[in-house]
Amino acid sequence: MKEHESYITYKISYIDRILKRHIDQDTLKFGLTAEQGRTVLYLNKHKDKVIHLKDLEKVFHLRKSSLTSLINNMEKNGIVRRTNEENDQRLKRIELTDLGYEKVNLLIQSFIDNEDKVRKTLSDEEVQQLNSLLDKVVDQVTKL
Repeated sequence: MKEHESYITYKISYIDRILKRHIDQDTLKFGLTAEQGRTVLYLNKHKDKVIHLKDLEKVFHLRKSSLTSLINNMEKNGIVRRTNEENDQRLKRIELTDLGYEKVNLLIQSFIDNEDKVRKTLSDEEVQQLNSLLDKVVDQVTKL
């Protein structure tokens, strides 16, 4: 084993890359790009709020032109719809369509399946320990 492979940060990064690759493959399998997948998940998580293009710009740190292109493609494919705000016709509310919610459900089921595969290798006690340890790491990393 190479020395760097024993580093905790290396292992976390390695796991992240593998899981991201699986998630991206599933996202493509469901007819979405990775960015579209993140967008539908965000819209689903915040479905009780009014979301505009400028909100998504802040969340995803994308230029307006890139985000407009993303939303245009999603709208063309029937995943999202834009509706005018009653008080300000310049503002467009971005909402998931029924097809968008179907895609969200597929993505969430994919996450659950991946979680189940990981948990299958660990006991309940090990899952609790791992979660506790990861919480500590997250707390420390956010202070860097």
